[in-house]
Amino acid sequence: MAGGYRGDEGRKTMIVSRLLGLWSILVLVWIPSTVFAVDLSEAGKAVVKLFVTHQSWDMKQPWTKNRSIKSTCTGFFVEQGILTNAHCVTDSTYIQIELPGMPDKVEAVRKAVNHQIDLALIELKDPSQRPDVTPIEFDNLPELRDKVVTVGYPTGGRQVSYTEGVVSRIDIMGYAHSGVNSLMVQTDAAINVGNSGGPVFSDSTGASIGVATQRSRNGGGIGYFIPTPVIKQFLTDIEDGRVDGVPVLGAFLQPMENPALRASVGMKDDQSGASTLVIAEGSSVSGIMDPRDVLLSIDGHQLYNDGRVPFRGDGKIGLGYHIVTHQVGDRVKLEILRKGKKKKLTVPLKELDLYIIPAMPEFETKPRYYEVGGMVFRAVEKRYIHSLGKSTPGGINEYMGVIRGEEDIDELVVIGTIFEASVNKGYGGFVKNIRVKTINGQVIKRLEDVKKAFDVKNKRKYDEIILSNRTRVVLDRKQVNEEQAGIRERYDIGD
Repeated sequence: MAGGYRGDEGRKTMIVSRLLGLWSILVLVWIPSTVFAVDLSEAGKAVVKLFVTHQSWDMKQPWTKNRSIKSTCTGFFVEQGILTNAHCVTDSTYIQIELPGMPDKVEAVRKAVNHQIDLALIELKDPSQRPDVTPIEFDNLPELRDKVVTVGYPTGGRQVSYTEGVVSRIDIMGYAHSGVNSLMVQTDAAINVGNSGGPVFSDSTGASIGVATQRSRNGGGIGYFIPTPVIKQFLTDIEDGRVDGVPVLGAFLQPMENPALRASVGMKDDQSGASTLVIAEGSSVSGIMDPRDVLLSIDGHQLYNDGRVPFRGDGKIGLGYHIVTHQVGDRVKLEILRKGKKKKLTVPLKELDLYIIPAMPEFETKPRYYEVGGMVFRAVEKRYIHSLGKSTPGGINEYMGVIRGEEDIDELVVIGTIFEASVNKGYGGFVKNIRVKTINGQVIKRLEDVKKAFDVKNKRKYDEIILSNRTRVVLDRKQVNEEQAGIRERYDIGD
């Protein structure tokens, strides 16, 4: 039979073949799936597991807190303490750390938090409990396709986990925790729940090149880590005992890729840059740059016509690359084109949220509100928006992305909740989440103006609230005074 085995010899050959096949399988099983170029065992001793209890504010009843929840994260020893992610310790009420060689978890406290760039420094409550481990040191910003190793405590097991991948992108990207754009590195090394706050190592040098922070919502095995330049900015920032944050320029730019657009502002063929559309009030360049100024360079680095700057040879990266490593108060040099003439400017950098509805949630602070007659007035911020569900009300949505100075308000004030009572009968939900424009004729620019407007001492019988859609809300002053205490007691409304 062609291709078959014959007699005893054939059977022996078949048995040997099967044994060889089984051996090859066994060999494959025993070959390590990950082979690292450097020994990370010593560095791994500096990586710890965090057990955190959180309790956040209730956005619908802002005088109370939600029930407590628990989470686990990763951190690691650096010279200044234990570095981790800000989101790992946000709203924390109790932090414990599992240290190598210790029979019990030990307590830790927060030392500094910067929510913008999702970094936090914590320290042991009892410094004498610090283990004898070598603090992890940081390398430089990695190169594309460099091999990296993430170390941490992802869910699914209790032992430390090592995963490897490569650097696939370096860019200015959105931080999931804060909603703010900053320098970040993308990798295909696994970063799962629990990995947050753990170190990312260079497989060639063994030094840390970042802190694991988030993974792609779209899956695909894509993770992100905070790179060394951002980490060093944070650690330098907190040396004086306070967090100033990461500065911003405050100019919103338009690309100048169209030749006619460039010619219209007097740009020459050998010039490139981006035109200023809007300048945020109170920002670094407020009162220094003008709309229609063309930004040509920052600290000697040319701007391309698409608004980006050169990065490592022929590459490009967002303008923020030359801002995020600076400290608040640092000065940067700008070269601009104003009405066809070059000008050089020196700008002191500030930290400022540029929008009427802040881009970053007001983490951990008690929500600001003012209640009268069962109506709760709120300053809109991201935590409140998230509490409303997936669909943002139109009255709020129209102010999303509005830059400071574009409207005559400092923040968006709305009626957030109405606790039903006789005094507010008939208003229900149709006046909620719409800008409060005036109260008793006074323009409401910020939440503090609401209290002042209601405290006006005059002989008015009614308080009149005008919303931005022209809806009128009228409250009887005498009735409010009569029902106020009862409303607060009935709904357990706190101060």
